[in-house]
Amino acid sequence: MGTANTPYDDVFRTLLNDCSGLIIPVINEVFGENYTGKEDIIFSPNEHYINQQDGHEAERITDTCFKIIGTKTKKYHLECQSSADNSMLIRFFEYDTQIALDEG
Repeated sequence: MGTANTPYDDVFRTLLNDCSGLIIPVINEVFGENYTGKEDIIFSPNEHYINQQDGHEAERITDTCFKIIGTKTKKYHLECQSSADNSMLIRFFEYDTQIALDEG
């Protein structure tokens, strides 16, 4: 899998980073949460380096990964899929495994 980005990826990342207040209503709707909007949102780096079996590293760029800190802290990872290529589930597994390794 390559690291190609589309303009949609860039717009999605910019929207979430520059208008982070819009994230709370989306998370509330999609995940059934009850955030008030007063919680802190902490973004994680989007660049990750996947350790491959041959010893090389491949760069992967997530659309967004962040924590919402309220009465408890929860992590979220969102991707914007602009075309049907059947790789989303594999990419989430790959990204989230590397995020877990990075954050130890």
